[in-house]
Amino acid sequence: MYFTPEPKTDAKDLFGIDFTLRQAVSLLQAPSTRLIVIKGLRRTGKTSLLNVALKESGLDYVKLDVRESPYHDQQEFLLFAVGKIQEKLGKPLLQRILDRASGVEVGYGEASATIFFLKDKNIQSFFSSLNMELARKKKVLIIAIDEVQLLKNIRFDYLVASIFDNYKNIKLIVTGSEIGLVDAFLGKQNYDAPLFGRAFGEIELKKLTSEEAMRFLSEGCIQIRQKISFLEMKEVVDNLDGIIGWTSFYGWLRSQGTNHKKALERVIEDGKAVALRELQHFLGSRRAKQKYLKILRYFSQGQNTWNELRLSFSKDKVKLTESQLGLYLNELQSYGFIEKIDVKYYISDPLLAKATK
Repeated sequence: MYFTPEPKTDAKDLFGIDFTLRQAVSLLQAPSTRLIVIKGLRRTGKTSLLNVALKESGLDYVKLDVRESPYHDQQEFLLFAVGKIQEKLGKPLLQRILDRASGVEVGYGEASATIFFLKDKNIQSFFSSLNMELARKKKVLIIAIDEVQLLKNIRFDYLVASIFDNYKNIKLIVTGSEIGLVDAFLGKQNYDAPLFGRAFGEIELKKLTSEEAMRFLSEGCIQIRQKISFLEMKEVVDNLDGIIGWTSFYGWLRSQGTNHKKALERVIEDGKAVALRELQHFLGSRRAKQKYLKILRYFSQGQNTWNELRLSFSKDKVKLTESQLGLYLNELQSYGFIEKIDVKYYISDPLLAKATK
Protein backbone atom coordinates (compact mmCIF):
# COMPACT_ATOMS: atom_id res chain seq x y z
CA MET A 1 0.00 0.00 0.00
CA TYR A 2 1.29 3.47 -0.86
CA PHE A 3 -0.86 5.19 1.75
CA THR A 4 0.49 4.22 5.14
CA PRO A 5 1.45 6.68 7.90
CA GLU A 6 4.66 4.86 8.85
CA PRO A 7 7.85 4.38 6.76
CA LYS A 8 7.65 1.53 4.26
CA THR A 9 9.40 -1.82 4.70
CA ASP A 10 8.46 -3.65 1.45
CA ALA A 11 9.49 -2.81 -2.10
CA LYS A 12 5.91 -3.12 -3.39
CA ASP A 13 4.91 -0.17 -1.17
CA LEU A 14 7.46 2.22 -2.68
CA PHE A 15 6.38 4.51 -5.50
CA GLY A 16 8.43 5.47 -8.52
CA ILE A 17 11.92 4.72 -7.20
CA ASP A 18 12.63 1.24 -8.60
CA PHE A 19 15.91 2.41 -10.13
CA THR A 20 16.92 4.23 -6.94
CA LEU A 21 16.18 1.13 -4.86
CA ARG A 22 18.27 -1.05 -7.17
CA GLN A 23 21.07 1.50 -6.92
CA ALA A 24 20.95 1.46 -3.11
CA VAL A 25 20.91 -2.35 -2.93
CA SER A 26 23.78 -2.57 -5.43
CA LEU A 27 25.87 -0.18 -3.33
CA LEU A 28 25.13 -2.17 -0.16
CA GLN A 29 26.19 -5.41 -1.83
CA ALA A 30 29.33 -3.98 -3.49
CA PRO A 31 32.41 -5.01 -1.44
CA SER A 32 34.29 -1.88 -2.50
CA THR A 33 31.64 0.55 -1.23
CA ARG A 34 32.16 1.25 2.47
CA LEU A 35 29.93 4.28 3.01
CA ILE A 36 26.55 5.13 1.45
CA VAL A 37 24.60 8.35 1.92
CA ILE A 38 20.88 8.86 1.31
CA LYS A 39 19.89 12.49 1.57
CA GLY A 40 16.91 14.65 0.72
CA LEU A 41 14.44 17.12 2.17
CA ARG A 42 12.20 16.12 5.05
CA ARG A 43 9.40 13.67 4.22
CA THR A 44 10.75 12.66 0.79
CA GLY A 45 10.98 8.95 1.67
CA LYS A 46 14.58 8.47 2.86
CA THR A 47 13.71 6.17 5.78
CA SER A 48 11.44 4.06 3.57
CA LEU A 49 14.19 3.66 0.99
CA LEU A 50 16.68 2.78 3.74
CA ASN A 51 14.37 0.16 5.28
CA VAL A 52 13.64 -1.57 1.99
CA ALA A 53 17.22 -1.43 0.69
CA LEU A 54 18.52 -3.04 3.89
CA LYS A 55 15.92 -5.79 3.63
CA GLU A 56 16.53 -6.40 -0.09
CA SER A 57 20.33 -6.52 0.35
CA GLY A 58 20.17 -9.86 2.17
CA LEU A 59 22.99 -8.73 4.50
CA ASP A 60 23.10 -8.47 8.30
CA TYR A 61 22.38 -4.97 9.50
CA VAL A 62 21.78 -2.87 12.59
CA LYS A 63 19.60 0.21 12.18
CA LEU A 64 20.04 3.18 14.51
CA ASP A 65 17.45 5.96 14.45
CA VAL A 66 19.34 8.86 15.99
CA ARG A 67 16.10 10.56 17.00
CA GLU A 68 15.39 7.65 19.37
CA SER A 69 18.83 7.86 20.97
CA PRO A 70 20.68 10.05 23.49
CA TYR A 71 22.54 11.76 20.67
CA HIS A 72 23.99 14.64 22.72
CA ASP A 73 26.51 12.40 24.49
CA GLN A 74 28.97 10.10 22.73
CA GLN A 75 29.20 7.43 25.43
CA GLU A 76 25.43 7.20 25.84
CA PHE A 77 24.96 6.98 22.09
CA LEU A 78 27.54 4.21 21.88
CA LEU A 79 25.72 2.28 24.59
CA PHE A 80 22.52 2.69 22.57
CA ALA A 81 24.35 1.43 19.46
CA VAL A 82 25.92 -1.53 21.26
CA GLY A 83 22.50 -2.51 22.61
CA LYS A 84 21.22 -2.64 19.03
CA ILE A 85 24.28 -4.65 17.96
CA GLN A 86 23.59 -7.10 20.79
CA GLU A 87 20.06 -7.60 19.46
CA LYS A 88 21.57 -8.63 16.13
CA LEU A 89 24.55 -10.69 17.34
CA GLY A 90 23.22 -12.09 20.60
CA LYS A 91 24.53 -11.48 24.11
CA PRO A 92 27.16 -14.30 24.22
CA LEU A 93 28.87 -13.10 21.05
CA LEU A 94 28.76 -9.48 22.16
CA GLN A 95 30.24 -10.50 25.51
CA ARG A 96 33.12 -12.24 23.72
CA ILE A 97 33.77 -9.11 21.66
CA LEU A 98 33.79 -6.89 24.76
CA ASP A 99 36.11 -9.25 26.62
CA ARG A 100 38.50 -9.41 23.68
CA ALA A 101 38.46 -5.63 23.29
CA SER A 102 39.24 -4.95 26.94
CA GLY A 103 41.42 -7.93 27.79
CA VAL A 104 39.33 -8.51 30.91
CA GLU A 105 35.76 -9.55 31.60
CA VAL A 106 33.70 -6.36 31.61
CA GLY A 107 30.14 -7.67 31.43
CA TYR A 108 27.55 -5.97 29.29
CA GLY A 109 25.62 -4.19 31.97
CA GLU A 110 24.86 -0.50 32.10
CA ALA A 111 27.56 0.40 34.64
CA SER A 112 30.37 -1.79 33.29
CA ALA A 113 29.71 -0.91 29.66
CA THR A 114 29.59 2.80 30.52
CA ILE A 115 33.03 2.56 32.14
CA PHE A 116 34.30 0.61 29.13
CA PHE A 117 33.25 3.30 26.65
CA LEU A 118 34.67 6.22 28.64
CA LYS A 119 38.05 5.76 26.93
CA ASP A 120 38.52 6.43 23.22
CA LYS A 121 40.95 3.52 22.90
CA ASN A 122 38.28 1.15 24.20
CA ILE A 123 35.82 2.44 21.61
CA GLN A 124 38.34 1.66 18.87
CA SER A 125 39.10 -1.72 20.47
CA PHE A 126 35.41 -2.62 20.44
CA PHE A 127 35.02 -1.96 16.71
CA SER A 128 38.34 -3.68 16.00
CA SER A 129 37.19 -6.78 17.88
CA LEU A 130 33.78 -6.65 16.21
CA ASN A 131 35.50 -6.49 12.82
CA MET A 132 37.74 -9.46 13.71
CA GLU A 133 34.72 -11.53 14.75
CA LEU A 134 32.90 -10.66 11.52
CA ALA A 135 36.00 -11.55 9.48
CA ARG A 136 36.26 -14.87 11.30
CA LYS A 137 32.66 -15.64 10.36
CA LYS A 138 33.20 -14.24 6.82
CA LYS A 139 30.36 -11.78 7.31
CA VAL A 140 29.73 -8.09 6.76
CA LEU A 141 27.65 -6.03 9.20
CA ILE A 142 25.90 -2.92 7.91
CA ILE A 143 25.40 -0.16 10.46
CA ALA A 144 22.57 2.07 9.24
CA ILE A 145 22.17 5.50 10.85
CA ASP A 146 18.99 7.51 10.23
CA GLU A 147 19.44 11.32 10.52
CA VAL A 148 23.21 11.13 10.94
CA GLN A 149 23.73 14.92 10.96
CA LEU A 150 22.43 14.97 14.54
CA LEU A 151 25.66 13.22 15.61
CA LYS A 152 27.97 15.99 14.38
CA ASN A 153 28.19 17.55 17.86
CA ILE A 154 29.52 14.35 19.48
CA ARG A 155 32.34 14.02 16.91
CA PHE A 156 30.84 10.84 15.48
CA ASP A 157 32.38 11.72 12.12
CA TYR A 158 35.78 10.81 13.60
CA LEU A 159 34.52 7.33 14.50
CA VAL A 160 32.95 6.90 11.05
CA ALA A 161 36.29 7.83 9.46
CA SER A 162 38.07 5.29 11.66
CA ILE A 163 35.59 2.53 10.77
CA PHE A 164 35.90 3.45 7.09
CA ASP A 165 39.70 3.31 7.16
CA ASN A 166 40.30 0.27 9.34
CA TYR A 167 37.39 -2.14 9.65
CA LYS A 168 36.62 -3.72 6.30
CA ASN A 169 33.81 -5.96 7.53
CA ILE A 170 31.73 -3.05 8.81
CA LYS A 171 29.81 -0.99 6.24
CA LEU A 172 27.90 2.23 6.94
CA ILE A 173 24.78 3.66 5.33
CA VAL A 174 23.42 6.95 6.61
CA THR A 175 20.50 9.25 5.89
CA GLY A 176 20.04 12.95 6.51
CA SER A 177 17.34 15.54 5.88
CA GLU A 178 19.41 18.61 6.75
CA ILE A 179 21.40 18.46 3.54
CA GLY A 180 24.01 21.09 4.31
CA LEU A 181 24.75 19.48 7.66
CA VAL A 182 25.07 16.06 6.03
CA ASP A 183 27.58 17.53 3.56
CA ALA A 184 29.47 19.08 6.49
CA PHE A 185 29.45 15.73 8.30
CA LEU A 186 30.91 14.10 5.18
CA GLY A 187 33.64 16.74 4.98
CA LYS A 188 32.69 18.12 1.59
CA GLN A 189 35.00 21.03 0.68
CA ASN A 190 36.62 20.92 4.14
CA TYR A 191 40.17 19.60 4.03
CA ASP A 192 40.34 19.35 7.82
CA ALA A 193 37.17 17.24 8.25
CA PRO A 194 37.72 13.59 9.33
CA LEU A 195 35.81 12.20 6.35
CA PHE A 196 37.26 14.51 3.71
CA GLY A 197 38.46 12.62 0.64
CA ARG A 198 36.69 9.34 1.46
CA ALA A 199 34.81 7.82 -1.46
CA PHE A 200 31.14 7.11 -0.83
CA GLY A 201 27.98 6.26 -2.73
CA GLU A 202 25.41 9.04 -2.71
CA ILE A 203 21.67 8.98 -3.42
CA GLU A 204 19.50 12.10 -3.23
CA LEU A 205 15.70 11.87 -3.12
CA LYS A 206 13.66 14.71 -4.59
CA LYS A 207 10.08 15.89 -4.33
CA LEU A 208 7.60 14.31 -6.72
CA THR A 209 6.87 16.30 -9.86
CA SER A 210 3.25 17.37 -10.35
CA GLU A 211 2.74 14.53 -12.82
CA GLU A 212 4.30 11.97 -10.45
CA ALA A 213 2.19 13.23 -7.54
CA MET A 214 -0.99 12.90 -9.61
CA ARG A 215 -0.04 9.33 -10.58
CA PHE A 216 0.83 8.50 -6.96
CA LEU A 217 -2.61 9.68 -5.83
CA SER A 218 -4.40 7.90 -8.66
CA GLU A 219 -2.67 4.55 -8.14
CA GLY A 220 -2.87 4.82 -4.36
CA CYS A 221 -6.61 5.48 -4.44
CA ILE A 222 -7.09 2.42 -6.66
CA GLN A 223 -5.29 0.38 -3.98
CA ILE A 224 -7.65 1.62 -1.23
CA ARG A 225 -10.70 1.45 -3.51
CA GLN A 226 -11.51 5.12 -3.17
CA LYS A 227 -12.61 7.39 -6.00
CA ILE A 228 -10.71 10.63 -6.46
CA SER A 229 -11.46 13.22 -9.12
CA PHE A 230 -8.93 15.10 -11.22
CA LEU A 231 -9.83 18.36 -9.46
CA GLU A 232 -9.34 16.76 -6.05
CA MET A 233 -5.93 15.42 -7.07
CA LYS A 234 -4.94 18.83 -8.45
CA GLU A 235 -5.94 20.53 -5.19
CA VAL A 236 -3.81 18.08 -3.20
CA VAL A 237 -0.82 18.58 -5.50
CA ASP A 238 -1.18 22.37 -5.46
CA ASN A 239 -1.22 22.41 -1.65
CA LEU A 240 1.37 19.72 -0.86
CA ASP A 241 3.85 20.38 -3.69
CA GLY A 242 5.10 16.84 -4.26
CA ILE A 243 6.07 16.08 -0.66
CA ILE A 244 5.37 12.34 -0.64
CA GLY A 245 5.08 12.18 3.15
CA TRP A 246 2.23 14.70 3.30
CA THR A 247 0.57 13.25 0.19
CA SER A 248 0.70 9.76 1.69
CA PHE A 249 -0.86 11.08 4.91
CA TYR A 250 -3.72 12.55 2.86
CA GLY A 251 -4.21 9.18 1.16
CA TRP A 252 -4.19 7.35 4.49
CA LEU A 253 -6.93 9.65 5.80
CA ARG A 254 -8.97 8.89 2.68
CA SER A 255 -8.44 5.17 3.32
CA GLN A 256 -10.00 5.68 6.77
CA GLY A 257 -13.18 7.09 5.23
CA THR A 258 -12.40 10.81 5.53
CA ASN A 259 -13.69 12.85 2.60
CA HIS A 260 -11.41 14.93 0.40
CA LYS A 261 -12.04 18.32 1.99
CA LYS A 262 -11.58 17.18 5.59
CA ALA A 263 -8.56 15.03 4.73
CA LEU A 264 -6.76 17.90 3.03
CA GLU A 265 -7.65 20.31 5.83
CA ARG A 266 -6.32 17.84 8.40
CA VAL A 267 -3.02 17.36 6.54
CA ILE A 268 -2.55 21.12 6.19
CA GLU A 269 -3.28 21.88 9.85
CA ASP A 270 -1.25 18.98 11.26
CA GLY A 271 1.56 19.63 8.78
CA LYS A 272 1.77 23.31 9.65
CA ALA A 273 2.10 22.42 13.33
CA VAL A 274 4.84 19.84 12.65
CA ALA A 275 6.75 22.19 10.33
CA LEU A 276 6.56 25.04 12.83
CA ARG A 277 7.80 22.79 15.63
CA GLU A 278 10.81 21.83 13.50
CA LEU A 279 11.48 25.50 12.76
CA GLN A 280 11.19 26.45 16.43
CA HIS A 281 13.69 23.72 17.30
CA PHE A 282 16.09 25.19 14.72
CA LEU A 283 15.61 28.76 15.97
CA GLY A 284 16.12 27.72 19.60
CA SER A 285 18.04 30.49 21.31
CA ARG A 286 19.42 32.08 18.14
CA ARG A 287 19.72 35.82 18.69
CA ALA A 288 18.61 36.62 15.13
CA LYS A 289 15.40 34.61 15.45
CA GLN A 290 13.17 37.43 14.16
CA LYS A 291 15.36 37.95 11.09
CA TYR A 292 15.15 34.27 10.15
CA LEU A 293 11.37 34.49 10.50
CA LYS A 294 11.22 37.63 8.38
CA ILE A 295 13.19 35.91 5.61
CA LEU A 296 10.74 33.01 5.59
CA ARG A 297 7.77 35.37 5.66
CA TYR A 298 9.14 37.33 2.71
CA PHE A 299 9.61 34.08 0.77
CA SER A 300 6.05 32.99 1.55
CA GLN A 301 4.87 36.33 0.12
CA GLY A 302 6.76 35.81 -3.14
CA GLN A 303 9.85 37.95 -2.47
CA ASN A 304 12.31 35.25 -3.52
CA THR A 305 15.51 36.88 -4.78
CA TRP A 306 18.48 38.38 -2.95
CA ASN A 307 17.62 41.92 -4.13
CA GLU A 308 13.98 41.55 -3.14
CA LEU A 309 15.03 40.43 0.33
CA ARG A 310 17.40 43.39 0.74
CA LEU A 311 14.65 45.77 -0.38
CA SER A 312 12.10 44.21 2.00
CA PHE A 313 14.43 44.51 4.99
CA SER A 314 15.15 48.11 4.02
CA LYS A 315 11.43 48.95 3.77
CA ASP A 316 10.87 47.43 7.21
CA LYS A 317 13.81 49.51 8.50
CA VAL A 318 15.73 46.42 9.67
CA LYS A 319 19.52 46.79 9.62
CA LEU A 320 21.17 43.84 7.94
CA THR A 321 24.56 43.53 6.26
CA GLU A 322 25.07 41.44 3.13
CA SER A 323 27.29 39.01 5.05
CA GLN A 324 24.61 38.55 7.71
CA LEU A 325 21.94 37.90 5.09
CA GLY A 326 24.23 35.39 3.37
CA LEU A 327 24.81 33.61 6.69
CA TYR A 328 21.09 33.37 7.47
CA LEU A 329 20.28 32.07 3.99
CA ASN A 330 23.07 29.48 4.15
CA GLU A 331 21.86 28.25 7.54
CA LEU A 332 18.24 27.96 6.42
CA GLN A 333 19.40 26.09 3.32
CA SER A 334 21.75 23.80 5.27
CA TYR A 335 18.95 22.80 7.64
CA GLY A 336 16.60 22.08 4.75
CA PHE A 337 14.07 24.85 5.35
CA ILE A 338 14.72 26.59 2.03
CA GLU A 339 16.09 25.56 -1.37
CA LYS A 340 17.61 27.62 -4.14
CA ILE A 341 16.54 27.11 -7.74
CA ASP A 342 18.50 29.26 -10.22
CA VAL A 343 18.52 32.73 -8.59
CA LYS A 344 15.39 32.30 -6.47
CA TYR A 345 14.89 30.88 -2.98
CA TYR A 346 11.83 28.89 -1.94
CA ILE A 347 10.56 27.42 1.31
CA SER A 348 11.07 23.67 0.89
CA ASP A 349 7.94 22.51 2.71
CA PRO A 350 4.71 24.07 1.38
CA LEU A 351 3.06 23.67 4.79
CA LEU A 352 5.84 25.64 6.47
CA ALA A 353 5.26 28.32 3.84
CA LYS A 354 1.58 28.40 4.79
CA ALA A 355 2.45 28.58 8.47
CA THR A 356 4.93 31.45 8.07
CA LYS A 357 2.38 33.62 6.27
